[in-house]
Amino acid sequence: MAEIQLQGVSKKYSPKDDRYAVEHLTYTIPDGSFVSLLGPSGCGKSTTLNMIAGLESVTDGSIIVDGRAVEDLEPHKRDLAFVFQDYALYPHLSVADNIAFGLRMRKLPKAEIEQRVREAATKLELENHLGRRPKALSGGQRQRVALARAIARRPGVLLFDEPLSNLDALLRDKTRAELKILHAEIGATSVYVTHDQEEAMSLSDRIAVMSAGRLEQYGTPAEIYRTPATEFVAGFVGKPRMNIVDAAVIGPHRVRLEGTSLEVDVPDADLGERSAVRLGLRPTECALVAGTAAENDGTVLVVEPLGNATDIMLRIAGGEFVVREAGFSSFAPGDPVRLDARAAAPHVFDAETHLRL
Repeated sequence: MAEIQLQGVSKKYSPKDDRYAVEHLTYTIPDGSFVSLLGPSGCGKSTTLNMIAGLESVTDGSIIVDGRAVEDLEPHKRDLAFVFQDYALYPHLSVADNIAFGLRMRKLPKAEIEQRVREAATKLELENHLGRRPKALSGGQRQRVALARAIARRPGVLLFDEPLSNLDALLRDKTRAELKILHAEIGATSVYVTHDQEEAMSLSDRIAVMSAGRLEQYGTPAEIYRTPATEFVAGFVGKPRMNIVDAAVIGPHRVRLEGTSLEVDVPDADLGERSAVRLGLRPTECALVAGTAAENDGTVLVVEPLGNATDIMLRIAGGEFVVREAGFSSFAPGDPVRLDARAAAPHVFDAETHLRL
């Protein structure tokens, strides 16, 4: 196991280009923790993982693993294992030989290799498939073979690059639970790249949310969800995504949703001399009441029944707004409605910097 420190880590692909693929990342991944790099495609999360692995060079800054700077070390000297999105299995080798491949390359004793293969296969319920080849396995089984190959090495660091994205939804949920159990058992420091905020929230001890090569926020899942540091984090983490709309400041700690009658107290926000802010309200914390043609905050656009809940999209003066109701809803498209946010925990952001107030 090992602690990982990123100290001002940056990546440029061309010295003539002022744009950074990754810009000045600084945070610490504690020993034995599970940290997800979360963000949309192109935000730099895979580039960051590849720099930790040694598959990409570091333009500026330093990566320190277990107290040693590793940015100039070759990948095989970094005491880490990589689990790829596409499994990267050898099709002509059996499951046992795939798991053992890296151990044989390191010329470990045969008896130790066999022991590690058995242990890894048992942890991942592959002991009955050791003689089979990858083409005879399901997608979930192939992913477990890739995991077994990684943990058989007993590395200090495990790196995952969207390992579940090729699986269907049910299998992805099952494998996600297995991965969390596996991490608890082996305790290796794990860095996990994903664009799926549910994966990041459910698996991680900490999350690094990235956008356009920069770190937006680094914290526990609870911190990321409850106190998003930027408007980007607020809109990216949470399902359904947070409603973020323009609001007028009408008092020292009170704002009004533009174009509606909804007023919200924001006791923790420092509004200063601002006349307008960006207000975030989670769909699960808002409610609807029937309005009239003369008195309403908006009209229902779309009703999406989900079984245990219903998502209702409204048209309001400031754009669109989503409310999630429990169970099935009695509202229909075209209905005038009023918004109720008394149960909501409001999030307020500066209209220009998009930072939390």
